[in-house]
Amino acid sequence: MNATELVAVLAQKLKLSKPEAGKRLDNMVASLTAELIESNIISITNFGNFEVKKRDERINVHPETGKRMLIPPKLVVKFKASPSFNKKIKELNHE
Repeated sequence: MNATELVAVLAQKLKLSKPEAGKRLDNMVASLTAELIESNIISITNFGNFEVKKRDERINVHPETGKRMLIPPKLVVKFKASPSFNKKIKELNHE
C-alpha cells in the first residue's frame, strides 16, 4: 500500500474527502516524525513501538571484492511489534 492508497482508505473509513484525509495523514506523519526526532518512544496500542536507537560502528565486508570497510555509528528507527499484533500475524501463518 502506498500513500495514495492509504489516503483513499482513510477517506472512505472516516467519511472524508481525499484532500482532507491526506492533510490528516500528513499531520500524523509530521507529529510522529517530530516525536522521534526528540528521541521519544511512540507506542501505539495493539500495534507496536517506534524508537530511535544508535547503531554501533561495525566492519562490513564487500561480497565481491572481500574489502573490509568501517561503517560509522548512526541513528536508526526501530519498530517492535506488540504481542497482540504478533499474534495476529502468527494466525495468518496458520491459515
